Amino acid sequence: MNIKIYAHRGGMGRAPENTLASFQQALADGADGFEFDVCLTQDKQPVLIHVDFNDDDIRIATGSETPLSKLTWNDVQQITMLDSDEPVAHLDDALMFIRDNQFPGFLEPKTDIPELLPIIIDRIHHFEVTHLVSILTFYHQNLLLVDAKKLEPKLRTSAIIINPFANFLKAAKDIDVDRIIFGWSNINHFNIYNSIFRSISRDVKRLQENEIEVEAGFIKEVKDVAWSLKHGIHGLWVDDVPLIRDYVEQYEDK
Repeated sequence: MNIKIYAHRGGMGRAPENTLASFQQALADGADGFEFDVCLTQDKQPVLIHVDFNDDDIRIATGSETPLSKLTWNDVQQITMLDSDEPVAHLDDALMFIRDNQFPGFLEPKTDIPELLPIIIDRIHHFEVTHLVSILTFYHQNLLLVDAKKLEPKLRTSAIIINPFANFLKAAKDIDVDRIIFGWSNINHFNIYNSIFRSISRDVKRLQENEIEVEAGFIKEVKDVAWSLKHGIHGLWVDDVPLIRDYVEQYEDK
């Protein structure tokens, strides 16, 4: 099987999330790509910090009590990621890393304010990495994906679906995405749904027949790997790339 493993927030189980250190670790670990979060400072500089969507509270990520909306890029450069010496990265840092290493990146905008997408697309064009970057977000924020492709039709887009009752193929075609990710945090509710309706394998195959990639995550345990591979899902989103690769090898050896 050709299994692809993607590093969530750069592989936050291996290095401070959303940092150049985490991207370098993901590359060294042999990940097939990495995801990172982008939001804006007060002076509209795109920085890599995980926040709740349309929120500017950065305490969990950095320990800073000051909201991002009140910090300039100069201010942010004085901040490190929580419990580390790693500085907050700028979007340019990530895109340069993608370009220099030809390493696919998955960019999740953390706000739908109108300024963000044009800034992102401009920087993607500047570094000439349109072919290596995918815009990713949850399906209920799908207008971001639609707007991203309006700004750059060649850009790939990825939608995270958390509703197991959705018509996955229709959802993908409605917004012209290249990738569907079955998303869960702790309990795999797609597994619960499938235990009743027995339709996930058929849905995955239908998506793949329409040239839509199908992935799943977050993959944390052997059972997550086994469930995904059993149903034909060969893309895994993870926090710890080597650990999950070991789980994949255990599954394939059976």
